[in-house]
Amino acid sequence: MRILLLQNHDNSGPGYLEEPAARRGVRFEACMPHLNADHRLPEDASGYDGFLLMGGAMHAGHVEEHPWLEDAAALVRRFTEAEKPVLGVCLGSQIVARAFGGRCYDVDVPEVGFVPIRLTQAAESDPLLGQGFDNPVHLAEFHSQTFDIPEGATRLMVGEEVPNQAFRIGAATYSFQPHFEVTPEMMTHWVSISDEIVPTHYPTLPDALPHQLQLHHFASHDFCYRVGDAWLDLIVKRSRRDGEGG
Repeated sequence: MRILLLQNHDNSGPGYLEEPAARRGVRFEACMPHLNADHRLPEDASGYDGFLLMGGAMHAGHVEEHPWLEDAAALVRRFTEAEKPVLGVCLGSQIVARAFGGRCYDVDVPEVGFVPIRLTQAAESDPLLGQGFDNPVHLAEFHSQTFDIPEGATRLMVGEEVPNQAFRIGAATYSFQPHFEVTPEMMTHWVSISDEIVPTHYPTLPDALPHQLQLHHFASHDFCYRVGDAWLDLIVKRSRRDGEGG
């Protein structure tokens, strides 16, 4: 199983998504156009079984500074047209929203730390989220932008401060604003290197984060494994249906 991975920083990889991927023998093939000028996203979905888009400090609409953002949005549409599963996280979620006409814009106050996110009624029958999760579930956030739900999408998760947290387009294209993939080491590092958002809006978070991790890390880890495994299962089912190899 070959999955195209859009990774935008050295410290923003798949995190806990590596666990269900390793169990299934998944090969992540990383494309890092922000980090490596020689990296180019493919023009179409051929040769890949799925597309995973991770987070980043840039905004989804900053296409003049980062032209690859436009390429990523176009590729999301091509994977979706080919009925190959897509999963966008944080910046990746905003790229997915923008790919289908959803507006991306700044929030009044950046959302950082573990926050309660509620599953919608539609999530109860969703292949990824209909697994009896706690509702709400506390997941990690680290973003200063949000998105509007694209026309025709199904909203799956909502937040108290930032309403739109997850949606699905079609059968297998998913957008998740929270960093449900994050490990304690990743979240601690992001908080420690923040030179604007955390000091300005969450100055006590560096001291409070260890307690947040104690309270919410286990459920977040469980959520990531089960959601990630269910998304990979969509890839397996699609490949079997079309008689493709993994």
